[in-house]
Amino acid sequence: MPRAPSAPRPTDSAAPATGGVVRLRRADREREIVQGAIQYFADVGFAGDTTGLARQLGVAQPLLYRYFQNKEALIERVFQETFLSNWNPLWEEMILAPEQAVAQRLLDFHRDFARVHLRRERVRLSLFFALHGWDMSPYFRVMRQRVYEPIALSLRQYTEAGRDGQPFAVQEIELAKTVVEKIQYHGIRQWVYGLPVPEIEPVIQASVASLLDGVGAVLGKPAAKSS
Repeated sequence: MPRAPSAPRPTDSAAPATGGVVRLRRADREREIVQGAIQYFADVGFAGDTTGLARQLGVAQPLLYRYFQNKEALIERVFQETFLSNWNPLWEEMILAPEQAVAQRLLDFHRDFARVHLRRERVRLSLFFALHGWDMSPYFRVMRQRVYEPIALSLRQYTEAGRDGQPFAVQEIELAKTVVEKIQYHGIRQWVYGLPVPEIEPVIQASVASLLDGVGAVLGKPAAKSS
């Protein structure tokens, strides 16, 4: 008895405006939907519906529900991809690199953070998620543990504040957020308000210098060897 032919790998088809048929493997189609959703929701916010998303992608709306149970599940995936999946695990190492002066560590980290954060979709989605009432605590928790606390520790080292092992005070964490928040506002001015903005590099340099110049007033006198 002849063997039945093996089943082909799962594919989806979509009919673009030209009338042709595009077939994609399941993983590729899912990736296409997620990337399209990131762009779509960054444009219109979460009031946008899956009908509009399907139209933008050039697929039938029911196809979306083969991958995501509902719109909220798709939004959850957009959140994961935008704020958690692209996390750079080297950031904490940049901030705490013992062979580098504190000023250089902070410059290196904030330059790379700006490279990731100052993308149009990420900036706009951060506001839409907040307005949508989305639980962003997973992202905030990661930012505190892997960015703000390491920066606060570096500032202790810079000032030789003598607080090793002590819990971080509120003002230490607020200081650690200073340059990140300037980068975030830079993105809002550009991608939300539509204002002309300067190059980010001099903004980062000035912000790091200002932070280190002023941190001694809060934590103690800066150590000369760390300047």
